[in-house]
Amino acid sequence: MTNKEKKFFILAGESSGDYIGSSLMKGLKQIDKEISFFGVGGPLMLDEGLESKYKMNDFNIIGFLNFLNNYKKLKNYVNEITKLIFFEKPIVVITIDTKGFSYELAKNLKKSFKGTSFKCPLIHFVPPTIWAYGKSRGKKWKNLHDGLFCLFKKEEEVFKNLGIECNYLGNPVIEKFLKLSKSNNLVPIKNIKFNKRKSLKCLLLPGSRDSEIKYILPEFISLIKNFDYKLCKIDWIIPTTRLHFNDVTNKIKDLKIKNNIEVVILQENYNLLNHADIAIACSGTVTLELVLFKIPTIAIYKTDILSATIGRLLVNFKNVLLPNFLIGEKVVPFLFQEKCKGYYIDIILSKYITDIEKKKILFYDYSNKIIKLMNYDDISKFNFSKNSSSKIINIINSYNY
Repeated sequence: MTNKEKKFFILAGESSGDYIGSSLMKGLKQIDKEISFFGVGGPLMLDEGLESKYKMNDFNIIGFLNFLNNYKKLKNYVNEITKLIFFEKPIVVITIDTKGFSYELAKNLKKSFKGTSFKCPLIHFVPPTIWAYGKSRGKKWKNLHDGLFCLFKKEEEVFKNLGIECNYLGNPVIEKFLKLSKSNNLVPIKNIKFNKRKSLKCLLLPGSRDSEIKYILPEFISLIKNFDYKLCKIDWIIPTTRLHFNDVTNKIKDLKIKNNIEVVILQENYNLLNHADIAIACSGTVTLELVLFKIPTIAIYKTDILSATIGRLLVNFKNVLLPNFLIGEKVVPFLFQEKCKGYYIDIILSKYITDIEKKKILFYDYSNKIIKLMNYDDISKFNFSKNSSSKIINIINSYNY
């Protein structure tokens, strides 16, 4: 690549994508230190040198009602970013997750390439979860990108059956877990003072999107206020993002709850997962991380009524949770919408606590199963950052500009 060809566009619209993007950037910089990045990303990608043109949270939209309310804004972003890409003329466009927006951007770019002197390869990581949301959602992605890559080995076969080439290059979440779990030492966690008395450490993860926190945090507050389990005490810990830390902290302080509650930034306290006894989490990638860390986990989700109604029609709830999809059984219970209330969470949490030692043994087995299913029983087989960056460079070098 010449100096002119070392400009990469990369876009991630949420926290999990930010971590994947930072892993890609690290690998690409190891190949060529002079590569520069512009686009959309969060704090981890900024730390790797991304020049972010927009706030990542502007693209972090989930739920049908939210999508409808923000459709015009997102459509404008598609047009603006298309113009930006044509102005900057990067050697490649890489999008991560943020499926609806990434699809519209790729479609608009392919249309815009026609009849112009500029074009470049389009690469996407984390395709639609068609195993949870229907195969029809995946078909429109066929032949849209020059490279489509998934994070789960099991997905390759799902897409292959639809005639779509989608390759598995490893998973940065698994690698992050394996790296941290190598050490048996429990590294002290920043800014958290655990009670000296014997107690269970319960993580409450309200999600990384504004809408998720809006609906889920109040249910966590209800749980904390009303929880009354006589056999043990609970240390409540609420891990959140840097973006939402102040908001979540203020909401907890305003309620003046006497119970022991700590709000922390998960990315700065990731080793917290080595300390936790139990977790209640908003449905998403984090449920996989929690199971990998052998933490008995309960998954929940709540949204607006319209999104919930449409979701019930389209979503395969048997597969919607990653651990359940990967293992092929109901590993993690899921409380959705009207069941996502402090009262119902309390019931399952109390049962978990009663059988906590049995639950820990079960989740230990689940963790090992997932590692094996993802081909990480031999750690030398995969290095996501290295494999993905090499694949990106190969696609660039073989592209007919």
